[in-house]
Amino acid sequence: MRHNRTDIMTSQNTEERLRNQVDRLPLDPGVYLFKDSKGRIIYVGKAKELRTRVRSYFRDGGDGRYHIQFLIKRIAELDFMVTRTEQEALILENNLIKKHRPRYNIFLRDDKTYVNVRLNVDHAFPRLTIVRNPRKDKAKYFGPYASAGSVRSTLRTLGKIFPMRTCSDQELANRKRPCLYYYIKRCPAPCVGYVDAQVYADTVGQVTMFLKGRGDQLTKALKDKMELQAAERKYEKASRTRDQLYAVQRTLEKQRITKHGGVHRDIFGVHREKERMTIQVLTVRGGKMTGGDSYHFENATLPVEEHLSSFINQYYQRGAAIPNEIILASPIDDGEAIGAYLSERREARVRFIVPQRGEKKQLADLAARNARVAFEDTGAGGRSTELLEELQDLLELRAFPHRIECFDISNFQGSEAVASRVAFVDGEPARTLYRHYRVRTIKGANDYGMMEEVLKRRIAKGIKEHDLPDLLLVDGGRGQLNVALKVMDRLGAEDQDVLGIAKVKENNGKRKVRDKERIYSPHLPEPLLLEGNSDALHLLQRIRDEAHRFAITYHKKIRSKGVRASVLDAVPGVGPVLKQRLLTAFAGPDGMRKAGTAGLVTVQGVSSRLAAKIIDVLGRAT
Repeated sequence: MRHNRTDIMTSQNTEERLRNQVDRLPLDPGVYLFKDSKGRIIYVGKAKELRTRVRSYFRDGGDGRYHIQFLIKRIAELDFMVTRTEQEALILENNLIKKHRPRYNIFLRDDKTYVNVRLNVDHAFPRLTIVRNPRKDKAKYFGPYASAGSVRSTLRTLGKIFPMRTCSDQELANRKRPCLYYYIKRCPAPCVGYVDAQVYADTVGQVTMFLKGRGDQLTKALKDKMELQAAERKYEKASRTRDQLYAVQRTLEKQRITKHGGVHRDIFGVHREKERMTIQVLTVRGGKMTGGDSYHFENATLPVEEHLSSFINQYYQRGAAIPNEIILASPIDDGEAIGAYLSERREARVRFIVPQRGEKKQLADLAARNARVAFEDTGAGGRSTELLEELQDLLELRAFPHRIECFDISNFQGSEAVASRVAFVDGEPARTLYRHYRVRTIKGANDYGMMEEVLKRRIAKGIKEHDLPDLLLVDGGRGQLNVALKVMDRLGAEDQDVLGIAKVKENNGKRKVRDKERIYSPHLPEPLLLEGNSDALHLLQRIRDEAHRFAITYHKKIRSKGVRASVLDAVPGVGPVLKQRLLTAFAGPDGMRKAGTAGLVTVQGVSSRLAAKIIDVLGRAT
């Protein structure tokens, strides 16, 4: 690449000017800002001694790492702010990164972390919700938790063991029949009076005990309750309590126990390739591994230790609970200052540890391995996986619904019938797997027969090629679902998961209700009403809507081809626009014949003379 001599001189002048500025920097703690030629802040850093820290970027023969040099070439201006202490510099750095989001700083988004679980104990039938900002109200709050995904997973587990309502207060007050969660035994249906308030309160107490980390106390309470019920010969209740006890014990066994009970720790692991970096945080509370979360960055252009230092600073300033110990695989910049700042906030000593052997080294290695796995899985749709797991769980599907196919029929008064197949993989459209079908053997308005024909073709081919979806979804109610089940049974695919989804209708079935669906499952005697409680179930609605759109688009295309080849082409004075108007108004040649000249003249552009010609041509075409 050829460089203009003026550009080289300008670059040299800029570098010399920056070096002179660096030499005049104070030796105080503070924050430095690098700006580009347009005055935009491209990097914010903190320092114990501003001059020493910034000089390390510019010294002759200094830091030769590619990423540092890449940044230096883009610096046109240098600015700084002096603070009284290193702790103040940490706070200022975090605020400036949040405000300016510089290109070469990693930025921890607010919507990624730190959630709380809220229990509205002032209600007769409390429910658990996830909130980000606790309010000063009568509710109980648990947290903060670093991982919203882990919290949702925990609440799903709790919902299996201790059924509680998930609906809003308004929905609870207005519901006339139980919802989906009652039928799958995740809610005792207080909305319709199926549960006593005291029994529900006992469940709330057990959930509270679990969330407070008093697992051993909870298992003892459940064991005592089970033994008392058995002694009183309430065997059915004792059996249910036993199942709860075993479920709690299995959940607690999944938590990794560390040797030093009672210690709170956070373990940070990093995996980086070029400018992409993943930071994994594992949390240990009370000596138990309680969860973790991963954070992905696409702009990690500086050394790992510099980015990790900035990340940890942002992480705890955003509200994460501060532990006794922070374990790292290698030292970070400003670790001593961050440790002092966190100790001051916690009002107890916080230790940064870089272990070389033993249990803590194993934890650091575990965090690094998790970071690598999460890095490789970046973009694979972690949230989608979570939704699909919930869908499998809620509807008791045999297989994880990695690939979902949905079928929809479209026809006009029984003519030109077509079907669509859309496929979603990992919760997202896989358009290369979309297909259209022309209905070949069914005549007239017979949606069941059309669906049966199309499914036979799809399933037979899938069995032959070993290519069946994990979940098959049909647009329709119990009738369409039964058609699908019959096809599966006849073709030997009875293990295939099948569901139906249909809109709720009112006014004697004449009007569809927006945003209300019924889900039909062969496992449930009644359809499940979907009204907005579950993102996972709304995924089914989204897939069905896509199948409907795809079918309608294809059907319109087929009809437009029919318009182009019409008997009206033989009528002088009838062009494409008028031909379309006539076919739309009378639904084809038969409708025009029945309408006669009197009916045809009501169409814009048709005179009585032209109407007579049309009737004459139609008469000769019969």
